[in-house]
Amino acid sequence: MIYTIYLNPTIDKTIYLDGFNVGGTNRVKRSMSQAGGKALNVATVLKNLKVPVKIYGFACETENDVIYEALSNIPHEFAILDGFPRTNIKIVDTIRQVTTEINDRGPAVTENDLFAFETLLNDLNEDDFVVLTGSLPVGCPSDYYKKLTEKLYSKVIIDASGDALKEAVKAKPFMLKPNLDELSHLTGKTYDPYEILNIVEDCKQLIAEGISLIVVSMGSRGAILVSENEAYYSKALITNPDSTVGAGDSMLAGVLSVLYKGGSLKDALLMGTAAAAATITLPGTTLASSKEIKDMLPSSTVETING
Repeated sequence: MIYTIYLNPTIDKTIYLDGFNVGGTNRVKRSMSQAGGKALNVATVLKNLKVPVKIYGFACETENDVIYEALSNIPHEFAILDGFPRTNIKIVDTIRQVTTEINDRGPAVTENDLFAFETLLNDLNEDDFVVLTGSLPVGCPSDYYKKLTEKLYSKVIIDASGDALKEAVKAKPFMLKPNLDELSHLTGKTYDPYEILNIVEDCKQLIAEGISLIVVSMGSRGAILVSENEAYYSKALITNPDSTVGAGDSMLAGVLSVLYKGGSLKDALLMGTAAAAATITLPGTTLASSKEIKDMLPSSTVETING
C-alpha cells in the first residue's frame, strides 16, 4: 500500500485572468474551487493509475465538503482539527502564462492533535510506501517529517521544502523529490538546469549519505532520476501549460506507481514525466486521469546519464 500524509487541509481557488495587473483592478475570466494539497494530489493520481493508496492526516470540523467530495473514492482516516481548511489562491495569467500562488496558513495543531494523528499509523509496515509532502501546519515543529521518518519502518518519500526538507534528510528517507531550488537548499549550491552532470553528482553525494533515490523536477527543463548506480533524464513534454499546479505531485505519483509494482527506474521516470505532462494540460488543479496519462506515455522519452 502507498500512504500519503495530509497534514494541512486545503481548498484551492484558481482564478484565470487575461493579464494580472499588480496594484490595479483585475477582471476574472473564470474561476474554480477544488480540494487541494500535495498529499491529496498524489493520492488522486495514484488512485487514477489503479495503485492501492490511502490518506492519513487531518480534516477540519467545518467547511470540508469539497475535500470529502474529492476523497469519495479514496480510503482515508483523519484526526479532526478545530476551524476550517485553509484556502490557497492560484492566479493564472493567461497572457504571460505565469501562475502566482497565495497560500493561506490554515488551522494550528497542538501536541494532542499530532498524537491523535500518529495513532492512525500503527498498521504501517516495511513494505509500504509513505509520502510525506506539503507544508507543515501552524504549530507543527519544523523537524516533524524527520521525526515521522524515524518512527516509521516503511519506505518514506519526502517532497517538502525549507527546514522541513533539510531536517527530514537527516533521517535518511528512502526517496527525495526536490525541485532545483529545494536541492539548492540542501547543498548550498546554485544549479543551472542545463548542467545535468553537476546535479547528478550532488544527488549522488546525498545518496552516499543513506538516501536510495532522488527525483529532481526542473519544470520546463524536465526531470532527473538518480540512484546509486543509475541516472536518467527526461525532457518536459509540455512547454505552454494551462496551469503548473499539481505537476510535481503527478510526477511523484507516476514514479511511485511503477516502483510500487517493481518496475525499473527508467520506466518510473517515463511514467512520471507523462503524468506531469497530462496534468498541466488541464485547468486549475484538475489532475490527470489514467487515460490522459497513458495517452502521453508514448511521447515520453528518457536518456541514460553517464558520468
